[in-house]
Amino acid sequence: MTDFNLVARTELPVAGIVRDVMSGSRILATSVLLLAFGFVICTALPLIDERLLLGVSVWEKPAKFFLSLGIHFATVSWALSLLDAQLSRASGLRRAVGLMTGAAVLELIYIVVQASRGVASHFNTSTTLEALLYPIMGLGALTLTATAGYVGYKIWRNRDGNLWREATGVGLMLGAVLGTVTAGYMSSMTGHAVGGAAGDAMGLPFFHWSTTGGDLRVSHFVGLHAMQVLPLAALSGKRSVIYAVAVVVTVLTGLTFVQAVMGLPLLRG
Repeated sequence: MTDFNLVARTELPVAGIVRDVMSGSRILATSVLLLAFGFVICTALPLIDERLLLGVSVWEKPAKFFLSLGIHFATVSWALSLLDAQLSRASGLRRAVGLMTGAAVLELIYIVVQASRGVASHFNTSTTLEALLYPIMGLGALTLTATAGYVGYKIWRNRDGNLWREATGVGLMLGAVLGTVTAGYMSSMTGHAVGGAAGDAMGLPFFHWSTTGGDLRVSHFVGLHAMQVLPLAALSGKRSVIYAVAVVVTVLTGLTFVQAVMGLPLLRG
């Protein structure tokens, strides 16, 4: 494991990140490799399958979920590498990792199956089965954030003056809360768009966030990625900076949420 001193290092240990991801949790590390493979496959599928959904390839959503879950798992595995080996293998953390992995597998299966059928996985309750499976998928998403928050809490509890552990623990907990709140509101709606043109084809590049109306996905993205942003604040070597960044991320999540609810795009096209 990379040597993390009781004060933050002056540079991010880039050379050791991959090794730490692989050592933090064998299950999560293996999952990251499989998710990367799934991302590559779904990115290549539009070359032979030209079907569109909401103006973009039917395989775009699965590709993004493979990518986002890969980042999520890599983050949590890296976070676990900050703990001593005995702590990282505690039964509670092992159960959290198991629940996280199981929820991701079930969610991805549903998303991929729906994509193969050329129909939406999210906000789709058009049949009795889909009306049943959609909230179950939401429960899986809640499991993903809740278990990450639990891991963050355990790391924060065992911070022992280590700024890397403190920043990482706060980031995981904050990302879990903000990601859950924004996702919960979004799932209660009939779609992620608030006003504006229907479909994603004319949205921002890659993200496809609406440029003509509000888009609830923006605040969800900002809040959820506190998990990756907060650890970087430890580079400052100051505890005050860690919590200042946490406040900034929370405010930005709130502002982009209000902006979306008002039907205003992040950027106009």
